[in-house]
Amino acid sequence: MHVVPSIDISQGKAVKRVRGVKGTGIIIGDPIKVAENIYSLGYDTVHIVDLDAAENLGNNEEIIAGIARIGFKRIEVGGGIRSIEKANRMLSLGITEIVVSSILFTNKEEFDKMTELLGDRLFFSIDYCEGKTLIKGWKEEAKSVDETISLLKNYDIKGVIFTYVCNEGTKKGIDENISIYSSRVNKLKGYAGGINNINDLLKLKESKIDFAIVGMSFYSGSLKGVKYV
Repeated sequence: MHVVPSIDISQGKAVKRVRGVKGTGIIIGDPIKVAENIYSLGYDTVHIVDLDAAENLGNNEEIIAGIARIGFKRIEVGGGIRSIEKANRMLSLGITEIVVSSILFTNKEEFDKMTELLGDRLFFSIDYCEGKTLIKGWKEEAKSVDETISLLKNYDIKGVIFTYVCNEGTKKGIDENISIYSSRVNKLKGYAGGINNINDLLKLKESKIDFAIVGMSFYSGSLKGVKYV
């Protein structure tokens, strides 16, 4: 199982929030310098979230383009990608995979089009807490996680990322029931949220997760340098 560092960008800075709440967590600094450091440690993949785009507060596309020039083999980008036009624009910057979430519930027609044209480069992030899928910057509840997984079976996409919002940015541990969800998905599977240590990574590996996205545990040092388990 691969370990993938994340870079969340807000107002031009790399940050890590607690449960996505603005003003919480830590400010890390210049996202491009952060990405260069990640690359220098030997990571070939990075996961980027444009928090401003997710919250309709502008975007950080120029910074993302700068990260794309560093040399990563794979770059996943999510946050505010709600149209095929924006998805194509991100791919034109050198991004390898697009991550979407809310669009399945807010604009199914556009999601259908996106999966038809870009399915092999598309991850769907199930952002969830207490069994409910959260959308629109984690501010609204949509369907249950089970219903969301069932819906996604109708689409040919690259994979699914389970983002456990309950513990996102807290290092309080993973969703202990993740295997119940992951066992129902037959595509590539990622996980983010609450990862604290090697034991958490081993549990995710046992749950057949293909890659674990680390943020707070990476920047605090507890998992910095760990590339796979």
